[in-house]
Amino acid sequence: MNPFSQTIKKFIYNLSSLSFINSAHSLLPVIIFIILLPHLVTISAIISLYIIAVLFWFTLHTLGVIPLPGRIIRFILIVIALAILIFNYGILFSQNASLSLLSMMVCLKLLEVHNELDKRNIFIVIFLGYFILITHFLRSQDFILTLFAFLNSIILTLMLSTFNRKPQNALAFRDNLRLISHLFVKALPIAIILFLFFPRIPGPLWTLPEDGLSATSGLSDKMFPGSVSELVDSDEIAFRVDFQGLIPAAEKLYWRGPVLSKTDGFLWSQKDQKPLKKSFSEVIRNSSDSVSYTITLEPHQQKWLFALEMPAKIQGDTIQGFYLTNDLQLLNKTNIHQLTQYHVTSMTRFFLNQVTKDELKLALNFPPSSNPKTYELGRQWQTAFSDHKQIVSAGLNYFKDKPFYYTKRPDAMTDNPSDQFLFDKQRGFCEHFASSFVLLMRAAGVPARVVTGYQGIEKNDVGNYYIVRQSNAHAWAEIWLEEDGWLRVDPTAVIPTARIEADIFQTNLERLSFSSLNLPDLPSLSAQQKTAVYNFYKKLNQSIDNIKHSWNSWILGYDKTKQSLLLQLMGFNADWQTLIFLLIGAMIFLVIIFQLIQFYQQYKKNDQVYFHYLKFIKKLNNAGMSVQISDGPEAIKLQASKLFPQQSALIQSIINNYIQIRYASKDNKQLINTFIKDIQHYRH
Repeated sequence: MNPFSQTIKKFIYNLSSLSFINSAHSLLPVIIFIILLPHLVTISAIISLYIIAVLFWFTLHTLGVIPLPGRIIRFILIVIALAILIFNYGILFSQNASLSLLSMMVCLKLLEVHNELDKRNIFIVIFLGYFILITHFLRSQDFILTLFAFLNSIILTLMLSTFNRKPQNALAFRDNLRLISHLFVKALPIAIILFLFFPRIPGPLWTLPEDGLSATSGLSDKMFPGSVSELVDSDEIAFRVDFQGLIPAAEKLYWRGPVLSKTDGFLWSQKDQKPLKKSFSEVIRNSSDSVSYTITLEPHQQKWLFALEMPAKIQGDTIQGFYLTNDLQLLNKTNIHQLTQYHVTSMTRFFLNQVTKDELKLALNFPPSSNPKTYELGRQWQTAFSDHKQIVSAGLNYFKDKPFYYTKRPDAMTDNPSDQFLFDKQRGFCEHFASSFVLLMRAAGVPARVVTGYQGIEKNDVGNYYIVRQSNAHAWAEIWLEEDGWLRVDPTAVIPTARIEADIFQTNLERLSFSSLNLPDLPSLSAQQKTAVYNFYKKLNQSIDNIKHSWNSWILGYDKTKQSLLLQLMGFNADWQTLIFLLIGAMIFLVIIFQLIQFYQQYKKNDQVYFHYLKFIKKLNNAGMSVQISDGPEAIKLQASKLFPQQSALIQSIINNYIQIRYASKDNKQLINTFIKDIQHYRH
């Protein structure tokens, strides 16, 4: 038999015997693999394979199949790890690169653990495991990941407790788990107090440099035919909304995003974004119909903060240096890399008088040598109508009267897309309508630009809040009229219902059929029963999302404002001195409570043990022995063993157990139960 076959045979034998499970250090690679799972699915595939290979090597070692690598091999493995890292990321200081390096180094450190007695290296690996759990929150802080980290921290602490004891003092798994559970239960009140009263500092305490290849999600700062329709089937959540008070009508639910003024006839993009120098009130005049709401924005790696047109007031501890641009887009100072919550008051009726000569010039720019038919039609309207409002009406009537279809599956349009859409295809999504309408207006002398964002909401009936998904992505036009300022014009709104694709405005959940739920075909189910299954699936999805939203709002959304409100409800001032006082006071109170509980438990144990001990003394006195209450246990044991030699073994067991429980502070319940049973069985 060749060496390879012998190795395989040995591996199968050891695996089938399951003897390695009895050794706790054999579980280390499994635990580290589980802890690294969230990173393994996001980092480079070759790095993930490297990590799995190293963990598998250590697993084979615990099975007794192969030895651990020596120093030279470990050095080569480190060089390979660094080479892979540089090949994938180029630099070592981005977030993904740093997390990949940490993950690989933890696995390599595992190769230095020779056996369960190598506690120094085991402890290093375990403590690095705790640190890795913390790094997961750099990517997300959702409920599932928090639960994942909590359960793994229990496992790591269980391993730490196991390796910290000498083999002769090892606890059974159940007793060890009970000990760790008690530790976590005692730590929970401290964690709650720190969460509630530790001073809230806006923004992260530290960050890693942004990854150049970090994937963005949702809308882009550029638009071309088909770019928005790509999102129509995405059920990914853009943000959630909690309205305080009345909810605006559907025709007013336009969530403003990037404003696109520059174009070459095919690609639309933003002009330079500069902060608006005027105040909200100076720009948004004659505003009314205010609506207040809270937005919980999912990370999208851009600076955009979405709000209903038009935002008049915004506040939030998690947004830093937000401002309104001269295009009236709401921006954050830094990219949105984590869940962000902010409160907005918008005016759904407004007059926008913000414009400069340069902006008007850009809003009239028609790219030369592009879309000549579109340009010619616009020029005809400019000649035919003297009033800009008439030109706008002509443009909307053109879409209404001609056989235009609103579809999420338009044909590709690459060469002069506006001409193709207006005069040939006549089937398109919102970006086709908006961009073509803006070009028509520009050709006719009406300043216009494209605005992108989201339109509409989807209600979660379980949590009574609203969801805006990527499938709500939308594009519309904005025109400038001297007497009215900037006005929103949505060409898709004039398309007759008969020419709108049936499911274009349905939510992804509403598009689901029974067959799309990936359930087995059950011909015995009636249509009513299938509808019931669908409704159950819908309710389940909404319930899960409600849990996530509650977590986001009450845990991740617990900011300085909510902390101040809590302190005010408790009758305290919301300042640093009060927070420090409450923290110290609460900690002292907890220490006192823990001490009282421990004292009571000890007293209860001693009282029970001492009661049975007196019962045993009484039995000895009734048997003819003279025992004083002041006599020590050892003296009683010697005297009783001589007087009652036939009961000597039982007497010695009772007295020895009493000494262990009373004076050696042995809290073993089994020992106490044995002590009580021996006294009950003692007879003369």
